[in-house]
Amino acid sequence: MNQEWQKRLAEAIETYHKAVKGNRKSTSQAYDLLKELNQENPSHVEALAYYGSASALLARDTPMPKDKKKFALAGLEILDKAVSKAPSNITVRILRGNVSLRMPESVFHRTQTAIEDFEYIVQSYEKDSSILSQNAFETIVKDLAAAKKKFK
Repeated sequence: MNQEWQKRLAEAIETYHKAVKGNRKSTSQAYDLLKELNQENPSHVEALAYYGSASALLARDTPMPKDKKKFALAGLEILDKAVSKAPSNITVRILRGNVSLRMPESVFHRTQTAIEDFEYIVQSYEKDSSILSQNAFETIVKDLAAAKKKFK
């Protein structure tokens, strides 16, 4: 992987984070950038996971109901593929857990997946606390509690 590709990935992730915060223009930009990066380097699991998560954001932001489900299902499929390729990758697990938690349970039935991902992250953190900042870990613990409450 060359430095230029890495730089573009970092920029795409930065755009993705703006989209997460609700910037709709950034959503389609992040999706397009991550799709392109993924096509250029399909073996990079974090780029793949961000691409899947960006697809889910597109589902959140599109006004068309049929497109919402299409983008959501595509995003979940991509995230599942990323986790199956790298089940111990914390970034990949965080992305899938967050997307799964935010999907309507009645339609997508993904809360159990969120719980599994967050529990994996908590167990990994307990073995090696250098994998996440304290703040990020506390967010994961809160998200795990929310997922368990939602799943009851």
